[in-house]
Amino acid sequence: MRGKASLFFAVVILASGLVLAPRAAEGSPDDLIVAAAPPVPPPPGERKLDDATIERILKIQDEQEVAVRLVLLPASVEDKRGRVVTGLKAADFQLSDEKVPQQIKYFSIEHNEPVAIAFVLDVSGSMRQSGKLEAAKEAIRFFVDQLRPQDRFALICFADEQVAWVTQFTSDRKVFLERLMVQEGYGQTALHDAVAATPKLVDEASTGRKAIVLITDGVDNASKLTVYEAVKTARHVEVPIYSVGFSSLPWEEQRKPSDLSTNMGVLRLFADETGGDTFIVQDPDELKEAVDKISTSLRYQYLIGYSPGLERWDGRFRSVQLQARNGRYLVRTRKGYYANP
Repeated sequence: MRGKASLFFAVVILASGLVLAPRAAEGSPDDLIVAAAPPVPPPPGERKLDDATIERILKIQDEQEVAVRLVLLPASVEDKRGRVVTGLKAADFQLSDEKVPQQIKYFSIEHNEPVAIAFVLDVSGSMRQSGKLEAAKEAIRFFVDQLRPQDRFALICFADEQVAWVTQFTSDRKVFLERLMVQEGYGQTALHDAVAATPKLVDEASTGRKAIVLITDGVDNASKLTVYEAVKTARHVEVPIYSVGFSSLPWEEQRKPSDLSTNMGVLRLFADETGGDTFIVQDPDELKEAVDKISTSLRYQYLIGYSPGLERWDGRFRSVQLQARNGRYLVRTRKGYYANP
């Protein structure tokens, strides 16, 4: 079950009885379907069902079929000082789906599970200015040095219209850092396009717990997608995005406040919608503090599951509200899911 955002079960109620039979739904090898038992031949001399009776039985079956999915929400919890909160139980949370209260049916604490982290690095020309790219490289190196032996990491770089793997997921620090350190800045920034493309790349390349750490100055001057199109695409794939944005380094000429606010607001939107976090930094030391906090948050998460009990999964986006009952803690999780059939 772990590593899948949703599990699928179908319950089919038939007049002839029920029997459990395994079924591997697409993407869910452990799923089961409760299927009708094989038909039993009628005793000698008993009249067979006519076509009209069979049709009525099949119609009842269709009406009584119920689809149940377990929606899983990875969540991290912080206190008002930004410190990770551990030791909570299922009873400490309250959960709603489209503002309808839900019962938590699955709860676990994920602190020993390996995590796969994709560093998504902006290597555009604007990052090359004032040493931002070199500071970002150093912060990634610092992050990788804190990871556990079972964790994996990857590097994706973007500039102009390119969003490309530099290093696939690996535990080989030496190879990863060699490829990281030779990256150079060039071209324009298509931030929205990168955010839209990256989650699917990461999701398809790794199983289990995974996250994206996006490092950029937030300047978008080449995307084909709008910010809202990028968010919509990104939240189809359940991978949290942790955004680290350079505001203005001390030795860099100040941007206009309105431009800065817009750029950082976009990064916050990406993080909030996917269950991640945002860090706005002004110097390399703050950048290291940010990646240290991200590392701590990823090492201790809660996994919370519930069944929304929908009769029809129509593909629409459904909002989710997850809170701590005492109101003193901040819970970070994705804002919702698509009820795909």
